[in-house]
Amino acid sequence: MEVWSLWPCAGTCTESTGFDMSKKSIKGTVGEHKVIVQLLEDGYHVAKAVDPQCPFDLVAVGEEGDVKLIDVKSVSYRKNTKSTWKKSKEINRVPTTRQKKMKIELIMVD
Repeated sequence: MEVWSLWPCAGTCTESTGFDMSKKSIKGTVGEHKVIVQLLEDGYHVAKAVDPQCPFDLVAVGEEGDVKLIDVKSVSYRKNTKSTWKKSKEINRVPTTRQKKMKIELIMVD
């Protein structure tokens, strides 16, 4: 079996293939790649998780063997807030119980 036959977007991601990346999906992918570039510049070796249900997106390993499990999150803002809203319009993200147990670091990307 060819690997490409498993991927719905083997050629180009267009309406004709039935696979259309949403703006949210594109924003998430771009955010992940921004973090990857920064980690590489900081001297880490970086690997992406292949399981879509994985609680982290990236594994970064330093030259001394230090390992970071990272979940990349895009910064989100509340759309409908009253003018009297005193709290931040940014939506707070916190690690899940599973992520806390595994010591997964959340990195926010705007």
